[in-house]
Amino acid sequence: MISEEREGGFQGAVSLRGWIVWGTAALFYLYEFFVRVAPSSMEPELQAHFGLTAAALGAAAGTYYMIYSPMQLLSGTVIDRFGPRNVLVISALICTAGAFLQIAGSSPSLLVAARFCQGLGSAFAFVGTMYVAAEWFPRSMLALLSGLTTSLGMAGAIIGNAGIATVVETLGWQAALLFAGFVGITITVLILVIVPRRQPRPAAAHAVPHVKKPSIVEALRIVYSNPQSWYIGIVGATLYMPLSILGALWGAEYVSAITGGTKLDATGAISMMYVGWLVGGPVAGYVSDRYGIRRRMLMGASIATLFMTLIIAMLPSMSLPIAYVVMLLLGFASTSQVVCFAAAVEHNPAKVTGTAIAATNMIIMLIGGIGEWAFGELLDLFGTATPGGVTYPAEAYHYAILLLPILSGIGLVAAMMLTEVSRAEHIHSTAEAAAKAAEA
Repeated sequence: MISEEREGGFQGAVSLRGWIVWGTAALFYLYEFFVRVAPSSMEPELQAHFGLTAAALGAAAGTYYMIYSPMQLLSGTVIDRFGPRNVLVISALICTAGAFLQIAGSSPSLLVAARFCQGLGSAFAFVGTMYVAAEWFPRSMLALLSGLTTSLGMAGAIIGNAGIATVVETLGWQAALLFAGFVGITITVLILVIVPRRQPRPAAAHAVPHVKKPSIVEALRIVYSNPQSWYIGIVGATLYMPLSILGALWGAEYVSAITGGTKLDATGAISMMYVGWLVGGPVAGYVSDRYGIRRRMLMGASIATLFMTLIIAMLPSMSLPIAYVVMLLLGFASTSQVVCFAAAVEHNPAKVTGTAIAATNMIIMLIGGIGEWAFGELLDLFGTATPGGVTYPAEAYHYAILLLPILSGIGLVAAMMLTEVSRAEHIHSTAEAAAKAAEA
């Protein structure tokens, strides 16, 4: 299994089975990220099929976040109570049902219901995967595993953008969603077969001591009364915002408008953002774990993201190759968001570790949903009314894109308010909690 970890490194030996179990759970996170961003590859088709304005489509797509975010209040506790396999199987089925609902008819309520199911099921994917990671791996690998999990999510996003765009162009958006539904069923079966009901809990396997768990209300009070939890959530949300706004919904249309490229070319450019996260996430996690630097990495990421979003907002037009480079750099700039989850764990007591992770995820996703809606409102405000509906020229996107550097500036302020928890302080607090648990 997992040998006792030594201070300051990754010397603990992790079982092959642990990697397989974690990898299976992480496949669901890949899938949920795929369905999260898939609307960006079929935005005009969805608008036409369901008869929606940009703001209405943004609101419908944002339903995903409206249920995803509050479910983070319960996800950690539900998984702890019923075990990761049972919860992940049910949530994967619910998420998969959303793909089939979207092609069941043309009523806008079906799209809302589909995104609701996808958000509800997806709410357990990241927390469940990190729960599995915490049970099978040393705690010193938490940020690295967060980065690796995020990388798989980025792979799902790349498939959900460029990959699905190809399928939409050749077979149609409904065929793409039908295929997505069958993929979801396959992943559900894999979770059922591979992920055990309960993870083993050898004393050396995890750094979270066995302490008396507080009630849900008490755990939430502890986490949300801590100002550091809010700063971490805000900086995490602003670093995630480019992925939420450009990657998950509006990016392909934006790049197409300012480059004059085809929809397929534009989705390829947007996918470069996910490549940046895919490569940079594990690196950021490793560096953060290795040197124990959370605040400095988040400040640096916020500055870099602010710089890149300002460049995007100021460029009146760009060639397609430049768009590829810019989106790749934007992905690299914001990838240190994965550090937020390790920072949340370190800034809160060990007895509320799960709640700290889920609460951080909730803040990030909630603000992400609001961002999608706000961007759609700005597009409608600066769009051009025509007899056939509202069209969105490049100028409308230029005005709307100003939202990103504004939010990045807010994230930088939040990052500056963070405090750094040293490795020694973190080890001492964990050991102290373990000693109290032993006395109890």
